[in-house]
Amino acid sequence: MKNKLIYNIILANIFWGLIPVIISGLYAEISIITIIFFRFFTCGILFLAIALSLILLNNRNLEKERIPLNIFKELFKKNHEFYNMKYISYFVILGFFGIILQIIFYFLALKLTSIAFVMIGFIIANIIIAFYEHTRAEKLNFFKLLYLTTLMFSIGIIIFVKVQESVNISINGLVYMLLFTACLTFFHTFVNRDGYSKKEIKIMNKNQYYKLIRLFLKLAIMFLTGIGLMFLFIFILYLIPIQTDLTLEIGEFLIELSDISIFFRPEILFLNTLGTVVPYTLTFIACIYWNPYNLTYNQWSTILVVIEPTTALFFGVILINEFFPLEFLIITLFLLSLSILLRYVHESTVKVNSYILLDQNKSTMDKLPLKLLKFSGIKRIEILVGTHDLLLTVKMNSIQDFYVLIEQLKSLKEVKTIKILHINKINKI
Repeated sequence: MKNKLIYNIILANIFWGLIPVIISGLYAEISIITIIFFRFFTCGILFLAIALSLILLNNRNLEKERIPLNIFKELFKKNHEFYNMKYISYFVILGFFGIILQIIFYFLALKLTSIAFVMIGFIIANIIIAFYEHTRAEKLNFFKLLYLTTLMFSIGIIIFVKVQESVNISINGLVYMLLFTACLTFFHTFVNRDGYSKKEIKIMNKNQYYKLIRLFLKLAIMFLTGIGLMFLFIFILYLIPIQTDLTLEIGEFLIELSDISIFFRPEILFLNTLGTVVPYTLTFIACIYWNPYNLTYNQWSTILVVIEPTTALFFGVILINEFFPLEFLIITLFLLSLSILLRYVHESTVKVNSYILLDQNKSTMDKLPLKLLKFSGIKRIEILVGTHDLLLTVKMNSIQDFYVLIEQLKSLKEVKTIKILHINKINKI
C-alpha cells in the first residue's frame, strides 16, 4: 500500500463501528434526538470555527495566496454533478437525508432491535450500491459476483442467528433498519458529487490550502443545516396526532435540551470526538488529498466500507455480550473479511482511465510519439515543456491490461522514466 491515506479510511470505519457499542447504554436514559443534537450541532460549530480560523490564518501569511472572504458566494453556484442544484442546496440535502435522518433511523433501529440485526442494513446498502454501479455500465465480473454472494450469505447467517434468539424483532425496528439503509445508500452514492467551481479551481491552483478550508466548511454546512431541518422535521412530527417511537423521543428531547451535563457524559464526548470529528476529518482529508498513484479514493472507500459493520458486530458480541454463537460469528466475520478481498480484486480488474507522465531519452525526441501511438490503449499523446516530456492518455479494459502496457513501455529503450496517474473523472472548465 503506497498510499498511506488508506489508513485514514480504515481508522474512520473502525471508529464508526465502535459507536453502537459505546452508546448502547444511553438509549434507556437519553433521547436519541438529544444525542444527535449534541453530536452534530457542537461538531458543526467546531468545523465552522476551524474553517474561518484557517482563512484568517492563511490571509495573514504573506507568503500564501489570499483567500477572499467573498468565496462563500461560490456556494450559490450550480453544482453540475448534482442535477445542477446550487452547492448550498446539495450540502443541505446531503446533511439532512444523508447524515441526520440516517442517524435517527440508525439509532432507533439499534434501540428496538440489536447491533447484529442493524448491521444487515450496512450490508444491504453495499449490495444496492454495487448493483447501482452495474447499471452505470460497470462490469459484473466473476469477482464482483462472489463479493455479492458473500454479503448475501452474511445477511443469511445474521438473520438465522437472530431468529434463534428468544427476543423478537419488532416490525418498527425492521422498518427503521430499512429506512436507515435507504439513507445510507443515498449518502454513499452522492457524498462526493461536488466538483469545485471555476473560481475555486483557480484559487486552488494558487493555494492548495483552500482544499482543507473547503473541507471543514462543507462539513459545517452539512451538520448545521441538517440539525436545522431536524428541528423542522420533529416539529411537524410532534404536531401529528399519532403516537410513534419518534414522538416519545421528541418529548424527552424537549425536556433534556436544557441539561448541559449530558454534553459531558463520556459516551457523548466519544461521539463528538472519535465518533464524529476524527473519522469525518480523516475520510474527507483522504478524499481531497488522495495520491492517485494507486486505485482511486472512491474505489478504496468502496472496498473498505465493510469494516464498519464488521467492527460493530465483533465488538457488540465481545464487549456487550450480544447474543451471537461463536461459530456463527467466526463464519460471518470471515465472509465479511473475504468480501473486502473480493471487492479489491474486482476494483483492480475494472476499466482503467489514467494519465502516464513519461520522460524520454533526448536522442529519441522525434521518434517516440509516433511509436507509442501503435500501442493499444494509448488514446492521445501530448508533448510537454517542464518536468516531464510526454503526457499519455490511456484507456484500458482492466488493470491487468494496463500493467501489461506499462511493462511494454518500460522495455522501450527510448523511455527513461514513467509515472502513473489514475483518475476518477476529468472536470472540464
